[in-house]
Amino acid sequence: MTAKNFKDLLTYRINVLANLSSKIASHLNQVEFQLAPREWRIIGLLGQLEQVSLQRLAVEVDVDKSQASRMVASLIDRGYLRRVIDAKDARGILLFLTPKGQSIYERAFPSAVERNEALFKALSQQERVMFERCLDKLTLHAKEQLESMRESVS
Repeated sequence: MTAKNFKDLLTYRINVLANLSSKIASHLNQVEFQLAPREWRIIGLLGQLEQVSLQRLAVEVDVDKSQASRMVASLIDRGYLRRVIDAKDARGILLFLTPKGQSIYERAFPSAVERNEALFKALSQQERVMFERCLDKLTLHAKEQLESMRESVS
């Protein structure tokens, strides 16, 4: 279906869904764990990656390095993260979850999975598989388009 108006555009529709899902997660994470959305993303990423540089974290959370630095400082002050000097690059730092941060991750991640599954209940199993395939395909295509645009500007 070709878009007939602004609200038909794929990016608008995806953003509406993402914002609704984020608002649900934000509310529950704030009430249960006292975590803002980006703080949860940091803890969630570190729960999966175990360690990460501040630069990579900023990219993954989609904020500039100074914003990431402020969020990390707050999480360190609250005892969720620790930082160490990167042995491979003395100017860089690596971030890790503390035991307290790991505990939050282990409690918050199952809640995130439950929210995810609750949202997917709107789809049949076949629709879910197709949606996930389409999402992967669209994401890969968008990355390729962005890379191509960047290369043409260089």
